[in-house]
Amino acid sequence: MKKFFAAVIFFSSLFLTNAFAQIKVLSPAEGVWANKQMLCIDNSDGAEYYYSLNGEDPVSSGFAYDNPVLIDLTGPVQIRIKKSGKKNQEIKINYTVEPDNAYDADYSQFIDSFYDTGIINYTAGSEIYIPYNLYYTMGLPPDSFIEGQPVSIAENTVISMNIPCVVMDKNNGKKWRFIIRTFPQNQGVFTQNDVPFEITDWSTISFLDDNYIYRIDDEYWELPKESKTLDRSVPHRIQWQSIAYEQGNPIETFELPAKPKIRKDVLENGSITYTIDGDQSYQMSILSPDGEYQEFFTEIGADTFYGNSIKGKFTIGIFSNSVYQGDMSVDYEINKKPPRVPEIAVKNPEVFYSRQSIAGLIVGQDDAELYVSVSEPFVIEQTDETYSPHSEVLLSVPQKDFVLVNGSNYRFNLEPMTQGACYYKVMAYSKKDSVTSAVTEYSVIIDKYNYYYDESYTGEDSDGTRDRPYNNFTQCLSSINNGRFALLMINGEMHIPSGKNDLLSNCTFVNVNGAEIIFEENASIVVKGSTLTIQDFTLLYEHGRSSSSTKMANLIKLENAVLDMDNCQIGAVFGKNAYLFDLSNSTLNVTNSIISVSAEEYVSFTNGLKSRVTVGKSIVNASGKTCVGISLYEGDVKITESSFKVTGSIGRIAELFGVKGTVTQNTFKAELPVVKNAEPIYQDKKTKISQSNNESYGF
Repeated sequence: MKKFFAAVIFFSSLFLTNAFAQIKVLSPAEGVWANKQMLCIDNSDGAEYYYSLNGEDPVSSGFAYDNPVLIDLTGPVQIRIKKSGKKNQEIKINYTVEPDNAYDADYSQFIDSFYDTGIINYTAGSEIYIPYNLYYTMGLPPDSFIEGQPVSIAENTVISMNIPCVVMDKNNGKKWRFIIRTFPQNQGVFTQNDVPFEITDWSTISFLDDNYIYRIDDEYWELPKESKTLDRSVPHRIQWQSIAYEQGNPIETFELPAKPKIRKDVLENGSITYTIDGDQSYQMSILSPDGEYQEFFTEIGADTFYGNSIKGKFTIGIFSNSVYQGDMSVDYEINKKPPRVPEIAVKNPEVFYSRQSIAGLIVGQDDAELYVSVSEPFVIEQTDETYSPHSEVLLSVPQKDFVLVNGSNYRFNLEPMTQGACYYKVMAYSKKDSVTSAVTEYSVIIDKYNYYYDESYTGEDSDGTRDRPYNNFTQCLSSINNGRFALLMINGEMHIPSGKNDLLSNCTFVNVNGAEIIFEENASIVVKGSTLTIQDFTLLYEHGRSSSSTKMANLIKLENAVLDMDNCQIGAVFGKNAYLFDLSNSTLNVTNSIISVSAEEYVSFTNGLKSRVTVGKSIVNASGKTCVGISLYEGDVKITESSFKVTGSIGRIAELFGVKGTVTQNTFKAELPVVKNAEPIYQDKKTKISQSNNESYGF
């Protein structure tokens, strides 16, 4: 492929103007920029332009504009530009420069390439590498930012352009604006063919040298004094020889082919290539800076960077065997500027965990097609893990195909699941003239059931999500009670405040990282009509010495409820009187746990009415003047593979009234000063307990 130089200068078809001034300004643009700005005006119309930087009249107190110039100012800047003519036209541009050379950034070398000059000189066929951690947009607003990438234009491009470019660091919002000035490559074929005639406007032939006689096709030889007009739809033969007749005078011939056509091919990458559809003797040329046709080519091209669009015309000189034939104008329109990236608007776009359903609006460019993909809900099974939009398991979630929606806006709703957490991803892009924007996306985990608790969180926006966990139990309990089921992931200490704390919904406490549940003085949890599951926790109540109340205290009270405890350690020191667990028409299941409870006067591990108590593979110690392991009136009991110990003046392992059940493979111990015919388990006549393989000490 041959290369060439061209003097054609193209300015972007998007210009900074107002309703009254047709002044075409490529740079600067309004905004806040991190580098000094170039002043670049399209002055290809030959008009005179003037500018001022001090607010004064540009014509009387400013500078004449000739070529792009760096405006060496920082802070707020106002440029006044006037175009001279019968009616002066004026425009004002306000912008601000807050210098930042990105010295510490890993893309600093790229910023440095234009920071001091405001311009990058570029040769067609080479490559500009825009770092991937920057986003860029070309041309004038509306902006359409694209992720940084290598950009180039075809090496056969003849168009010279001044292209505005903005790069942005999305992490800090910094923007740099500069000009990319493009040049064709300078490598063509130089040939000359000296003939004694001249062709203008394709059809007019003038004879320049009176020392020759001429013949066109089969006409008679003559010495034409005036130009002749040819039919260029057909080929011709032009001959000449010296007017001084001599034997063997040579006759020279030039074959003039029919007028060709310019073939325009749009390539797959959007660039355009022009070739001659005609006689192979034809070649093309472009005017050089001094206004001459010099280099000849078999093809020339037009192209621009991905992210920009261009539109215009240029003139090609056509030569046959290096003899000028005439000009042909070609037009070009190349759109590689993607439409604006759609915006996804939701109430709190920065929130990755949400408690509520999400209503969103996708807004695309008005004159572009909008394509949308909304995933199916993906169930989050490992709720104790930390997720982010970049978590591997979420990145692998299948995405639905993009669908063309009606119009440039699209509303969507993301709903929570009936139980548990779910993940959604919404993606969208715009498309115009076969050019697509970057894909924008929004993702969220909607979780009405999994709550997070961390008292070290100091934010005021606690909502129980992983990013904004609850930091006080009262607020947490209020939210849990609004649903039917909840998992509460607890990190660190969770303090239960004084008084009754009613739990009305099914809930599971999950230990995230060595968590402890600490009850304040006179604090208790009252579970009503629901199930509470506590796994792998230490529960502490240690206010016996400071309490003087004679009321019966309890740690957890069940009313028509269920308490499941597994692998827990409980240490409770009460004041005068206490039940660790107080049951009414409820169920208590304790497994693999170690429990110690004490009170000054009376203490019981469990006190129940019409309830079911199951204890397995656990250790229970109760101490007080009067101490009982399990006190149950009507209900069921099952105690297996456990150890019970009572320490005090009077004590029993269990007191059962109207109860049925089994007690097997347990160890019962007592440390009592006086034991008179005491049994570890007292049962009335209505009680039916099956006991086997139990061992008793101290009774």
